[in-house]
Amino acid sequence: MENIVPSDATGWMPSVDQGGASVHNAVVSVLGSRILGGDYAPGAALPREEELCAMLGVSRTSVREAVKVLSAKGLVEARRRAGVRVLPRDSWRLLDPVVLGWHPSIQDDEELVSGLLEARRIFEPAAAELAARRGAADLAEIERAVVGMRDNIPGDLNAVCQADLAFHKGVIAASHNVVLKGLVGMLEAALRATFLVTNPLMEAQSRALSAHVAVLEAIRVRDTAGARGAMNRLLDIAADDLHARG
Repeated sequence: MENIVPSDATGWMPSVDQGGASVHNAVVSVLGSRILGGDYAPGAALPREEELCAMLGVSRTSVREAVKVLSAKGLVEARRRAGVRVLPRDSWRLLDPVVLGWHPSIQDDEELVSGLLEARRIFEPAAAELAARRGAADLAEIERAVVGMRDNIPGDLNAVCQADLAFHKGVIAASHNVVLKGLVGMLEAALRATFLVTNPLMEAQSRALSAHVAVLEAIRVRDTAGARGAMNRLLDIAADDLHARG
Protein backbone atom coordinates (compact mmCIF):
# COMPACT_ATOMS: atom_id res chain seq x y z
CA MET A 1 0.00 0.00 0.00
CA GLU A 2 1.21 3.49 -0.87
CA ASN A 3 2.68 5.44 1.99
CA ILE A 4 0.65 8.52 2.89
CA VAL A 5 3.78 10.43 3.80
CA PRO A 6 5.89 11.38 0.76
CA SER A 7 9.27 9.68 0.77
CA ASP A 8 11.04 13.03 0.33
CA ALA A 9 9.05 14.83 3.03
CA THR A 10 11.69 14.87 5.72
CA GLY A 11 10.27 16.53 8.79
CA TRP A 12 6.81 16.77 7.19
CA MET A 13 5.21 14.59 9.88
CA PRO A 14 6.04 15.67 13.45
CA SER A 15 7.69 13.01 15.54
CA VAL A 16 6.02 11.73 18.69
CA ASP A 17 8.51 13.47 20.94
CA GLN A 18 7.45 16.85 19.50
CA GLY A 19 4.15 16.56 21.33
CA GLY A 20 1.19 14.22 21.12
CA ALA A 21 -1.25 16.94 20.06
CA SER A 22 0.80 17.98 17.03
CA VAL A 23 1.17 14.37 15.90
CA HIS A 24 -2.52 13.67 16.40
CA ASN A 25 -3.47 16.82 14.44
CA ALA A 26 -1.13 15.86 11.62
CA VAL A 27 -2.66 12.38 11.37
CA VAL A 28 -6.16 13.89 11.29
CA SER A 29 -5.12 16.26 8.52
CA VAL A 30 -3.48 13.55 6.41
CA LEU A 31 -6.42 11.17 6.63
CA GLY A 32 -9.02 13.91 6.22
CA SER A 33 -7.26 15.18 3.11
CA ARG A 34 -7.06 11.67 1.66
CA ILE A 35 -10.79 11.17 2.22
CA LEU A 36 -11.83 14.56 0.81
CA GLY A 37 -9.43 14.05 -2.08
CA GLY A 38 -11.05 10.75 -3.02
CA ASP A 39 -8.18 8.43 -2.17
CA TYR A 40 -10.47 6.72 0.33
CA ALA A 41 -13.92 6.76 -1.25
CA PRO A 42 -17.23 6.41 0.61
CA GLY A 43 -17.64 2.80 1.68
CA ALA A 44 -13.92 2.10 1.51
CA ALA A 45 -12.05 0.81 4.53
CA LEU A 46 -9.11 2.73 5.89
CA PRO A 47 -5.89 0.77 6.35
CA ARG A 48 -5.77 -1.22 9.56
CA GLU A 49 -4.53 0.53 12.67
CA GLU A 50 -1.14 -1.14 12.61
CA GLU A 51 -0.70 -0.26 8.93
CA LEU A 52 -1.49 3.39 9.59
CA CYS A 53 0.99 3.43 12.46
CA ALA A 54 3.70 2.07 10.19
CA MET A 55 2.80 4.31 7.25
CA LEU A 56 2.75 7.50 9.32
CA GLY A 57 5.35 6.60 11.91
CA VAL A 58 3.01 7.33 14.81
CA SER A 59 1.59 5.52 17.81
CA ARG A 60 -1.71 3.64 18.04
CA THR A 61 -2.94 6.34 20.40
CA SER A 62 -2.42 9.03 17.74
CA VAL A 63 -4.27 6.98 15.14
CA ARG A 64 -7.15 6.23 17.49
CA GLU A 65 -7.52 9.88 18.48
CA ALA A 66 -7.47 10.89 14.81
CA VAL A 67 -10.22 8.40 14.01
CA LYS A 68 -12.34 9.87 16.82
CA VAL A 69 -12.03 13.33 15.27
CA LEU A 70 -12.87 12.06 11.79
CA SER A 71 -15.88 10.22 13.24
CA ALA A 72 -17.09 13.38 14.97
CA LYS A 73 -16.93 15.21 11.64
CA GLY A 74 -19.01 12.55 9.93
CA LEU A 75 -16.27 11.21 7.67
CA VAL A 76 -15.78 7.72 9.06
CA GLU A 77 -17.38 5.11 11.25
CA ALA A 78 -15.40 2.68 13.39
CA ARG A 79 -16.92 -0.72 14.08
CA ARG A 80 -15.49 -3.57 16.04
CA ARG A 81 -14.14 -6.25 13.74
CA ALA A 82 -15.27 -4.27 10.67
CA GLY A 83 -12.58 -1.63 11.05
CA VAL A 84 -12.92 2.00 10.00
CA ARG A 85 -14.94 2.81 6.90
CA VAL A 86 -15.58 6.06 5.08
CA LEU A 87 -19.19 7.19 5.42
CA PRO A 88 -21.37 8.43 2.53
CA ARG A 89 -20.70 12.02 1.53
CA ASP A 90 -24.09 13.11 2.87
CA SER A 91 -22.77 12.39 6.37
CA TRP A 92 -19.72 14.63 6.02
CA ARG A 93 -19.83 17.98 7.82
CA LEU A 94 -18.79 19.84 4.71
CA LEU A 95 -19.49 23.29 6.16
CA ASP A 96 -17.06 22.71 9.01
CA PRO A 97 -14.10 25.02 8.24
CA VAL A 98 -11.67 22.26 9.25
CA VAL A 99 -13.29 19.78 6.86
CA LEU A 100 -13.33 22.39 4.09
CA GLY A 101 -9.63 22.90 4.73
CA TRP A 102 -9.05 19.27 3.74
CA HIS A 103 -10.89 19.74 0.44
CA PRO A 104 -8.41 19.76 -2.46
CA SER A 105 -10.52 22.14 -4.60
CA ILE A 106 -13.80 23.51 -3.31
CA GLN A 107 -14.20 25.57 -6.48
CA ASP A 108 -14.29 22.39 -8.59
CA ASP A 109 -16.82 20.62 -6.37
CA GLU A 110 -19.93 21.29 -8.47
CA GLU A 111 -22.27 19.56 -6.04
CA LEU A 112 -21.08 21.66 -3.10
CA VAL A 113 -21.00 24.97 -4.98
CA SER A 114 -24.43 24.41 -6.55
CA GLY A 115 -25.89 23.27 -3.25
CA LEU A 116 -24.59 26.36 -1.49
CA LEU A 117 -26.06 28.65 -4.15
CA GLU A 118 -29.39 26.86 -3.86
CA ALA A 119 -29.36 27.35 -0.09
CA ARG A 120 -28.49 31.03 -0.50
CA ARG A 121 -31.54 31.47 -2.72
CA ILE A 122 -33.67 30.32 0.20
CA PHE A 123 -32.41 32.69 2.89
CA GLU A 124 -30.54 35.65 1.38
CA PRO A 125 -33.50 37.35 -0.38
CA ALA A 126 -35.45 37.07 2.88
CA ALA A 127 -32.48 38.54 4.76
CA ALA A 128 -32.36 41.48 2.35
CA GLU A 129 -36.09 42.06 2.85
CA LEU A 130 -35.66 42.00 6.62
CA ALA A 131 -32.71 44.37 6.37
CA ALA A 132 -34.84 46.85 4.43
CA ARG A 133 -37.52 46.62 7.09
CA ARG A 134 -35.28 46.69 10.16
CA GLY A 135 -31.76 47.73 9.29
CA ALA A 136 -31.79 50.87 7.18
CA ALA A 137 -29.65 52.48 9.88
CA ASP A 138 -27.07 49.65 9.66
CA LEU A 139 -25.70 50.51 6.24
CA ALA A 140 -22.09 51.35 7.07
CA GLU A 141 -20.72 47.81 6.70
CA ILE A 142 -22.69 47.21 3.50
CA GLU A 143 -21.54 50.53 2.04
CA ARG A 144 -17.88 49.80 2.89
CA ALA A 145 -18.18 46.44 1.18
CA VAL A 146 -19.57 47.99 -2.01
CA VAL A 147 -16.73 50.54 -2.02
CA GLY A 148 -14.25 47.70 -1.48
CA MET A 149 -15.62 45.82 -4.48
CA ARG A 150 -15.64 48.91 -6.70
CA ASP A 151 -12.12 49.98 -5.75
CA ASN A 152 -10.64 46.57 -6.55
CA ILE A 153 -12.38 45.92 -9.90
CA PRO A 154 -10.51 45.04 -12.01
CA GLY A 155 -7.41 43.60 -10.46
CA ASP A 156 -7.37 42.14 -7.00
CA LEU A 157 -9.68 39.11 -7.09
CA ASN A 158 -9.04 38.19 -3.47
CA ALA A 159 -9.92 41.71 -2.31
CA VAL A 160 -13.10 41.66 -4.40
CA CYS A 161 -14.11 38.32 -2.91
CA GLN A 162 -13.37 39.53 0.62
CA ALA A 163 -15.53 42.62 0.04
CA ASP A 164 -18.25 40.43 -1.49
CA LEU A 165 -18.29 38.28 1.63
CA ALA A 166 -18.41 41.37 3.85
CA PHE A 167 -21.39 42.65 1.86
CA HIS A 168 -23.45 39.51 2.39
CA LYS A 169 -22.49 39.35 6.06
CA GLY A 170 -23.51 42.99 6.39
CA VAL A 171 -26.92 42.39 4.85
CA ILE A 172 -27.55 39.47 7.17
CA ALA A 173 -26.36 41.47 10.18
CA ALA A 174 -28.81 44.22 9.19
CA SER A 175 -31.63 41.66 9.17
CA HIS A 176 -31.28 41.46 12.97
CA ASN A 177 -32.12 37.77 12.85
CA VAL A 178 -29.91 35.77 15.21
CA VAL A 179 -30.49 32.49 13.38
CA LEU A 180 -29.46 33.95 10.03
CA LYS A 181 -26.36 35.48 11.62
CA GLY A 182 -25.38 32.10 13.01
CA LEU A 183 -26.05 30.47 9.66
CA VAL A 184 -23.78 32.79 7.72
CA GLY A 185 -21.06 32.14 10.30
CA MET A 186 -21.30 28.43 9.50
CA LEU A 187 -21.24 29.12 5.75
CA GLU A 188 -18.45 31.71 5.74
CA ALA A 189 -15.58 29.46 4.66
CA ALA A 190 -17.64 27.89 1.88
CA LEU A 191 -18.92 31.27 0.72
CA ARG A 192 -15.40 32.65 0.49
CA ALA A 193 -14.35 29.75 -1.71
CA THR A 194 -17.38 29.96 -4.00
CA PHE A 195 -16.94 33.70 -4.53
CA LEU A 196 -13.63 32.81 -6.16
CA VAL A 197 -15.67 30.80 -8.68
CA THR A 198 -18.28 33.42 -9.52
CA ASN A 199 -16.03 36.53 -9.50
CA PRO A 200 -13.08 35.67 -11.76
CA LEU A 201 -13.92 37.74 -14.85
CA MET A 202 -14.06 41.51 -15.22
CA GLU A 203 -17.48 41.36 -16.91
CA ALA A 204 -18.88 39.20 -14.12
CA GLN A 205 -17.43 41.51 -11.47
CA SER A 206 -18.98 44.59 -13.08
CA ARG A 207 -22.41 43.00 -13.37
CA ALA A 208 -22.22 41.78 -9.80
CA LEU A 209 -21.21 45.23 -8.54
CA SER A 210 -24.31 46.81 -10.09
CA ALA A 211 -26.48 44.15 -8.48
CA HIS A 212 -24.87 44.74 -5.09
CA VAL A 213 -25.51 48.47 -5.39
CA ALA A 214 -29.17 47.76 -6.20
CA VAL A 215 -29.52 45.72 -3.00
CA LEU A 216 -27.87 48.49 -0.99
CA GLU A 217 -30.12 51.21 -2.41
CA ALA A 218 -33.29 49.18 -1.83
CA ILE A 219 -32.31 48.66 1.81
CA ARG A 220 -31.46 52.36 2.14
CA VAL A 221 -34.96 53.46 1.06
CA ARG A 222 -36.67 50.65 3.01
CA ASP A 223 -38.03 49.02 -0.15
CA THR A 224 -38.61 45.50 1.16
CA ALA A 225 -39.87 44.02 -2.11
CA GLY A 226 -37.12 45.79 -4.03
CA ALA A 227 -34.45 44.45 -1.68
CA ARG A 228 -35.72 40.90 -2.06
CA GLY A 229 -35.89 41.25 -5.83
CA ALA A 230 -32.44 42.81 -6.07
CA MET A 231 -30.91 40.00 -4.04
CA ASN A 232 -32.64 37.44 -6.25
CA ARG A 233 -31.17 39.14 -9.32
CA LEU A 234 -27.73 39.14 -7.70
CA LEU A 235 -27.99 35.40 -7.10
CA ASP A 236 -29.19 34.92 -10.70
CA ILE A 237 -25.94 36.53 -11.84
CA ALA A 238 -23.94 34.20 -9.59
CA ALA A 239 -25.82 31.21 -11.03
CA ASP A 240 -25.20 32.38 -14.60
CA ASP A 241 -21.49 32.78 -13.90
CA LEU A 242 -21.37 29.34 -12.32
CA HIS A 243 -23.09 27.72 -15.31
CA ALA A 244 -20.89 29.61 -17.77
CA ARG A 245 -17.85 28.28 -15.95
CA GLY A 246 -19.15 24.71 -16.22
